[in-house]
Formats: sequence, C-alpha cells, structure tokens
Amino acid sequence: MPKRTILLVDMNSFFASVHQAEDPSLLNKPIIVGGTPNNKYKGKVIAASYEAKDKGVYTTMSMYEALKKCPNAIIVERDHTLYSRYSKIIMDFLRVIGPIEIASIDEAYVDITERVANGTAPIKIAKYIQEILWAKLTLGCSIGCSSTKTSAKMAADIKKPFGYVHLEQLQFCSFFHPQKLSKLHGCGKKTEEKLNKHNIYTIGDLAKADPLHLKLILGVRGEWLQKVALGKGSDNLNTIREKGDKTIGKEKTFSQPTSDSEEILDLAKKMIELLCSRLTNKNLRAGTIAIVYKKHWEEGRHSKSITLKHGTSNPEDLYSMVEKLYEENLSEIPIVLFGIRLSNFRENSFIQLTLF
Repeated sequence: MPKRTILLVDMNSFFASVHQAEDPSLLNKPIIVGGTPNNKYKGKVIAASYEAKDKGVYTTMSMYEALKKCPNAIIVERDHTLYSRYSKIIMDFLRVIGPIEIASIDEAYVDITERVANGTAPIKIAKYIQEILWAKLTLGCSIGCSSTKTSAKMAADIKKPFGYVHLEQLQFCSFFHPQKLSKLHGCGKKTEEKLNKHNIYTIGDLAKADPLHLKLILGVRGEWLQKVALGKGSDNLNTIREKGDKTIGKEKTFSQPTSDSEEILDLAKKMIELLCSRLTNKNLRAGTIAIVYKKHWEEGRHSKSITLKHGTSNPEDLYSMVEKLYEENLSEIPIVLFGIRLSNFRENSFIQLTLF
C-alpha cells in the first residue's frame, strides 16, 4: 500500500492571535484571553500570545498569577463566535489543499499524498499554507509532516511558532526515542506512571519493550502506544459526521476500556469547541445535548440527554451539561466509546444568553 503524506496544521496561540489579527495594535504585545464577565482580573487564563508565554504565562493559570508574571499584559475577553468564524475560513482554505480531518477548532490534518505524487514537495505546500494564512489573516501556524497522523502531530509540536518539521519513520525514532514518555502523543500522566513502575521511562524504552509485557501492563492500549512510539499508526483521515441540520456529533472509540474522567472530560471540551464552531457557522442553537457511549465493543450505543427550553451554542454551558450527564451516568464506569451529539436546533436570536 503506498505511503501517505499527511500534514498537521496547528494554529499558533489561536485565540490570542485572532484578537491580534482583528486589532493590529495588539500585534507583538503580550495578550491574555481570560477573566470573568464581571471582573477580567479573576478566573483562569484561556489563552495567551507568545509574548505573554515568554513571561511565564500559560493556559489554565489563574489570572492573578498571570498578571504577577506579566503585569503589562493586555487582557481581552473570550469571543467564541469570532474564533469560530476564523476557524471556518481556515478549514475552508485547507480543503482546497487536500482532504482534511478537523482535529479541533485550531488544528486539522491535511492529506497531501496526491499533490506530492504529482511532484510538489511537502515543504513547498506547507510554506504556501503558512504564507497564505499570514498574508490573508495575519495568523501563524506550525506544521508537522509525516506518513501517519500521530507522527505529524508530534512533528508539529517540535518547532513553534511558524515551524515546519518533516519526520519520516527513522527520523521520528531518532528524534523522539531519547525523550520522556510525556512527549508521546496519547500517553497521559497515569499511563506514564504505570510504565515507569516497570522501568519504561523513555519513548525508546517503550518501542523496545516486550509486546506481551506491555499488554499485561496496559491491555490493548499498550500495543497501540508501542506502534506510535515506533512511528507507526493510522493514516486514515476521518470527517465529522453531520446529518444535515438534524444532528451533529463527534465520538471517539478507545483502544481499551477507560474510566479516566480527566481524559474523557478533556476530550469532551475539544469536541464541544468543534461542535460549537459548527453551530456558530450555521447560526444555530442546540436544544438537546446528549452524551453517547458504549460499555462494551460488541454492544450498541447508549445515550443520555438534556433538553433545554431555549437552546444554546455557548461552549461553557454545553460543557457544564455534558459534565453533569457524565458524572450522573458514567462516573468511574469503564467505557470503550464516548461522544457528544447535538440536536433539536433553533435559529439564533439577536442575543445568545448563557444558562448559568
């Protein structure tokens, strides 16, 4: 089977950069997106520009701590409608380059296999993407290139901002094998701790480990993680299911049953970001919010839902409801599939009110 060539386009500090693009006077200045509606100095940092990150500011830091590290930072309120509008423009542009899989509101995989087969070098395509996005939107991006999605994702993280890194399998192994397991995409803190107990500390240790031993430690997930550590994995791009305007949703199947609420709810946040951008683009509110799950691979999907009187397209409201549904129905229960489904749509009125 011919090897594919896949790009992962990752927009640099997307939320903060969008505000800089909208207001050129903010360019090259430390920007923090965060605060609360009533007090911008309270709450958490949602995003930060590279100028603020250079001072030690990071996402999820308290605004109080962030302003101690970067007292001259300019604080702006989050604007998900604005982010969704920019995201749609970016994704529509990337579809011109090749088939895409939207990974989140600010990331997408692009299959450039056909363009490469016709003689265009991957670096030329990547540089074209970067130049157009900067010229037209004043937005920077980092791009990773490889033959699998996971390797492309990890390559994109190597050089930020405005970077381009192309890793074939041998280059991937040479670069990543000496590094800690925390650098391996898909290897969370709990998994790293489990592997450390068995003297597996680096990505190279994982790549060389006995597959049967890994299966005893991590189950089926161990086999998948070892493939990733070897620079192998999926090269199939999947589009989001969207059934007209009746239902939109996103779901993920896990390589082994998981009850890790931190992992599942973090996944839920990413799904909600993406689905909210779809709602905003269609000027819709969701009246019904459902979580979808499977406890066993061989069984059908189950769902639990909440129906609202007026509907919402607000990410914070949707996450609160998904979190409530998860905690009431799935907390500590191992599942093999998790997803979010929105339906019962209404057109947006003049003002979108939050529920809480």
